[in-house]
Amino acid sequence: LVGWAQSIVTFRGGSSEMLNGVAFVFRLHLVLGMTIFLLFPFTRLVHVWSAPFEYFTRRYQIVRSRR
Repeated sequence: LVGWAQSIVTFRGGSSEMLNGVAFVFRLHLVLGMTIFLLFPFTRLVHVWSAPFEYFTRRYQIVRSRR
């Protein structure tokens, strides 16, 4: 499967021929994994990576209650 992954990453043709002897469940796993990977930028989950890192290093806020 390393050859298959290399052919996918380097955009070489014939990568589907390398999966001929692989079980259907594993093929399904590969397809679903790639689908999630491709759809990730269009979901709200992308905010996990785009959150400002200053949040972790900022000073504490002083919160005062109204009494």
